[in-house]
Amino acid sequence: MMLKSLILCCFSLTLLACEAENYLSYMQKHMAFLGPFGNHTSGEIEIASTPELIQSVQDATKERLIKEGYTHFEAKNWTRVGVIAEDQYWIWIRDPVIFPSGFKGTYNRIVWRPSLDGPQGVAILPIFQNDRYGVNLNYRHSTRSWEIEMPRGARFQGEEPEQTARRECREETGLEVSDLTLLGEVAPDTGMTTSVVPVYTGHVAATQLFNPEESEAIHKILTLSHDELLAGFAKGYIEVMIHGSHIKAYCRDSFLAYALLLSKKN
Repeated sequence: MMLKSLILCCFSLTLLACEAENYLSYMQKHMAFLGPFGNHTSGEIEIASTPELIQSVQDATKERLIKEGYTHFEAKNWTRVGVIAEDQYWIWIRDPVIFPSGFKGTYNRIVWRPSLDGPQGVAILPIFQNDRYGVNLNYRHSTRSWEIEMPRGARFQGEEPEQTARRECREETGLEVSDLTLLGEVAPDTGMTTSVVPVYTGHVAATQLFNPEESEAIHKILTLSHDELLAGFAKGYIEVMIHGSHIKAYCRDSFLAYALLLSKKN
């Protein structure tokens, strides 16, 4: 029985070491887009960069979870580092970290797959000659509500951000833009995702019927003035007509708020 336990223990340690090596190899491969390891003594959240340090973080975190009442299985599973899950859109990474206080724990982040070779996507605000803006009236699954948003979308692998902006604008609104101006970048959720998204404006050169993807729920394109959109943000929503009913379409798109702030200056 003792020999069996010893063998299982050795196997477990070997497996953990292998997982740590795989994690570090993955981090090194994508460091340009996943960011540096950092230094907790400089006030940063440091990512453990050796198998020994990773093991130390996992042990401390697992022990803390068990003391909080979680099972050994839960504690072990919830301290596993590396790529936890992924699909064609997202990669869920759990990092072993050390905080500036010296506290050891794990930290999750969600990575858009396109962001491993550049920005995950872009946002584009089309501007008409009368200085009105084209925005989407879009039903969002996550919030389960209608939202007023800038056209935006994911970048294809190898695609330049400007190409993405023109393509997404055309697909989501039917609007062709003659020029693009980069306003800056927005990180919509720094607590969870790695996304840093370029935000553009573009002047409308041509209009055609828009043809959103089958997996989208864009009801129509609204043309609103700067003041109308600001009033919507101040109120929280703009009332619109959808299938004969008055509906609240919420104004809380961080990309649109950013674009309104900077486009007025320009």
